[in-house]
Amino acid sequence: MTQNDMPALAALATAAVILAVVVWFDLRCLADLKRTSDAQLRHFDRRTWAFLIVLVFPIGPLLYLMYGKGSGRPL
Repeated sequence: MTQNDMPALAALATAAVILAVVVWFDLRCLADLKRTSDAQLRHFDRRTWAFLIVLVFPIGPLLYLMYGKGSGRPL
């Protein structure tokens, strides 16, 4: 490994960590969506929230956590 390879390796490691966090956060929100009853969902149905969580990162999961669930339910 040469000195020129170090920045590329650091960039690859950073991208892997970011991807792992994205996948973990999406899975956490999808698991919470699965446990949330239909009566507690607000604004959209379950499929729409799942679509937003998966395809509109990071806004979709944050919108779900802030606005998609009824009050009184812990995260």
